[in-house]
Amino acid sequence: MRRFAAPPTLSPIALCIHLACVGVAVALPQQVLAQSQQRYDIPEGSLSSALNRFAQQAGVALVLRADDLAGRTSQGLAGSYSVEEGFATLLAGSGYRISRSDNGYVLLPVVDPQAGQTLELGVTTVAGQGMGESTENTGSYAPGLVSVGSKSPTSVRETPQSVSVITRQLIEDQQMTDINEAMKAAPGVITQSTTFRIQDFISRGFSIQNLQIDGAAPQALGTAMGSFYSSNIFDLAEFDHVEVLRGAGALFGGSGDPGGIINLVRKRPMADNQLKLSLSAGSWDNYRQELDITGPMGWDGRLRGRLVVANTDRQYFVDKRSTEKPLVYGVMEADVTDNDMLTFGVRYNKSHENGTQSSVPRYSNGADLGLPRHTGLTQSWAFADTTAREYFGKYDHRFNDDWKLNLSYTNIWDVSWFKTASTLNAVNPTTGTGVTWYGTQSRQENEQHLYDVNLAGDFQAFDLDHQLVVGADYQRIDSRWLGTAPHPGFGGPVNVFDPGSTPWEEPANHTDYSRDYNPNAQRQYGVYSSLRLQLAEPMHLILGARAQRYHFNQTYQTRSGTQWNTVSDVDQRIGTKVTPFGGLVYDLSEEWSAYASYSEIYKPQANKLSGPQPGSPIEPMTGKTYETGLKGELFEGTLNTSIALYYTTRENEAVIDPAYAGTSSLFSGSCCYLSNGKVVSKGVDIEASGELLPDWTLIGGYTFNLNRNRSADSPLSTVMPKHLFKLYTTYRLPGVLHDFKVGGGVQVQSATYVSGTTTRFNADGSVAQSNVPFDFGQGGYAIWNALVDYQLDEHWDLSLNGNNLFDKKYYQTVGTSTYGNYYGDPRNFMLTLRGTY
Repeated sequence: MRRFAAPPTLSPIALCIHLACVGVAVALPQQVLAQSQQRYDIPEGSLSSALNRFAQQAGVALVLRADDLAGRTSQGLAGSYSVEEGFATLLAGSGYRISRSDNGYVLLPVVDPQAGQTLELGVTTVAGQGMGESTENTGSYAPGLVSVGSKSPTSVRETPQSVSVITRQLIEDQQMTDINEAMKAAPGVITQSTTFRIQDFISRGFSIQNLQIDGAAPQALGTAMGSFYSSNIFDLAEFDHVEVLRGAGALFGGSGDPGGIINLVRKRPMADNQLKLSLSAGSWDNYRQELDITGPMGWDGRLRGRLVVANTDRQYFVDKRSTEKPLVYGVMEADVTDNDMLTFGVRYNKSHENGTQSSVPRYSNGADLGLPRHTGLTQSWAFADTTAREYFGKYDHRFNDDWKLNLSYTNIWDVSWFKTASTLNAVNPTTGTGVTWYGTQSRQENEQHLYDVNLAGDFQAFDLDHQLVVGADYQRIDSRWLGTAPHPGFGGPVNVFDPGSTPWEEPANHTDYSRDYNPNAQRQYGVYSSLRLQLAEPMHLILGARAQRYHFNQTYQTRSGTQWNTVSDVDQRIGTKVTPFGGLVYDLSEEWSAYASYSEIYKPQANKLSGPQPGSPIEPMTGKTYETGLKGELFEGTLNTSIALYYTTRENEAVIDPAYAGTSSLFSGSCCYLSNGKVVSKGVDIEASGELLPDWTLIGGYTFNLNRNRSADSPLSTVMPKHLFKLYTTYRLPGVLHDFKVGGGVQVQSATYVSGTTTRFNADGSVAQSNVPFDFGQGGYAIWNALVDYQLDEHWDLSLNGNNLFDKKYYQTVGTSTYGNYYGDPRNFMLTLRGTY
């Protein structure tokens, strides 16, 4: 990595950030200087790793250049030291020293005043701040410290569950723009399209239904949750990296499936001025621009800010589909005293989608239509408009070197208006007809209030070090969906082989709503605690528990004439429920650890009612995950490796009760159901991420999964492949070709299928035939990608990404005979110019 000269002071940038962020809130607090002594136990290894570990344990900010310390080692540190004594001991003989500033520590070379040397500041790493550790400018695919599953910065090796991280370098190398693309790259995770723009994330056969931002209170993932109407898709311009925990995770994640938790870690203001710009252009008129400015804003560096502006304007390989997505993200943090930090931030984004269907049907007998991938069974006048806003604040207080208090609040809100044009029915294999146009107008809104307070600290007992986290969180979700009757003129025939020959003229806009889900609300109240005990020098025992209460209420009404009628009224309260967690980590050596863990989770099923009619809410589903494995931090911590054996069970899923006549109210209280028995998912996760050799980085994983519904003697999830392999790697060429970086990757998965029943409709939208069986499959496939990157000079970089290089035709998601079959992207390219100052 090249060395950059220190940029000049950018006062206009500070002014710009100030104007953009006035009155708003965000960021992560920076720990202040530690004065008193505390005990440290830093193992020998790379000097960079030792300094980062020391800064994290001391709770201070450290700014350094990662490549300056390449090849330097440390004997470690054991004993009681003040912060400055500890740094001095670690750096003795290294040629570097520590300088103290108002907002942390900076690593400086020992300068010979006779030589007139000047300090060069460039690529930086900020350690020991907030939730997790920044991956920006590290050039690495290996994370430092993560917060998912722990609430406080912890190394992946010390976390007794499977954790993957999509770092900022990987995001830039693969040109990822949103959370959907990040999850496609995450080891052990597959994505399935649920609408033309929303993805469902599946791990080990279960949905991932919980999301955190900066490790705070859990929030619902909107549409993937199945009952909270949100259409916001998180743009990665706001975030430094993405952490993914696989397995049950109720301790800090609340209720949900045992698929896992996603933690999005925001970008934070930096102590030094930095400006980044990127311009991208790709296949199908795909254009994107990003501007990212950060640096000190005043108070001798005690006030820092960051402003990110991004815009996407693109079309797709599917006809009649396009997207416009502008975004603004601003954040400020202030060291108001030596022990207190305030963070405030805001994000505002909009999305305009043209075309509201990307999937295709099948023949009614299940055969594939063999349609061109660009087939768009929608209309250009159909649209989805979304406006989203997020604001947040955080307060951090440091009592002493060992204990800190954190309070955070996040408000997320989005509203969408849809005017849809899609299709109904399968294709008659004899006549080639049967598909009709269908569309409605609707409005949906979602607002989430998320509160979290926790106290974390270290203490000593029996000459061993221990950690404690105690806290509470509160989640409040309020959502509403309003829908109209079908557009006038719906039901016209569609020629799926030539959609242009069967057009549908645009109906007039109307908001004559006839269906209303309101209120549609959820409340979760939780208190949690995690105690990490050092039983012996190499062994840690982690014990935790969460006590939570849950409340869901929903009223569904339909209108007949001017009269609104209540169809369903659900109100479910679940009293205090405790979900435990236990883990054991044993250090086999300085690089390897063995671990085992047990975790639980539960998922309410308020929309499924048990008989007799009118029904009452059924008991929640429950999930348990048992996991054991080995984790390694190799090559002085630059490469993370893991192998895990997992066994997950889930019980009490609601299934149709044959003892009662069924009634169905879409997405509301339906009767009648009973609790199913046990389903099991088991297998192996293998993963590696980081630097294999100097200038050679990789991230890869292999997942073997077997899942079974023991009650029905059938598979639990047929869309989760038995074998899933992902690999992405880059290498910077040596010698005179050092300005070139090349890379490539592949995703390989075994065959999947879906089966079940569907419904056929008449032209007027009424049901023609129910419970039509289907069984459709997608064979195994491999998708290959590549990267060529050229560093033009010390500031500018040009890269070319190619995806699906062999133009494999496949279904990314397999649906029913009538809907939900989504083609994967054909071969495509993206050219990006990126500048850094």
